[in-house]
Amino acid sequence: MTVQTAITAIRNCNTNDELKQIVDAVNLQRQFISMQNIRSVVVGDTVEFEARGRTVQGTVTKVNRKNVKVQEAGFGTWNVPAAMLKRVGEPA
Repeated sequence: MTVQTAITAIRNCNTNDELKQIVDAVNLQRQFISMQNIRSVVVGDTVEFEARGRTVQGTVTKVNRKNVKVQEAGFGTWNVPAAMLKRVGEPA
């Protein structure tokens, strides 16, 4: 299924119940992606994410249930949602 097909299907919804089912499915998928990312990073990994209009690269210092602490070299520590992270050197 392509994104355009999904958008068309959403526009064809006629009731709030149908839209609520779609929203629930999207939220569940976001949670699944976040949990996958949490399980894939460990302390010491180099990761990157988008923040304040730029790409930030840093090292994982702690992995929490939903967020990951990332130390950016020379700038400070970020508390980043796992879904925003991408491991450096990993294919997109």
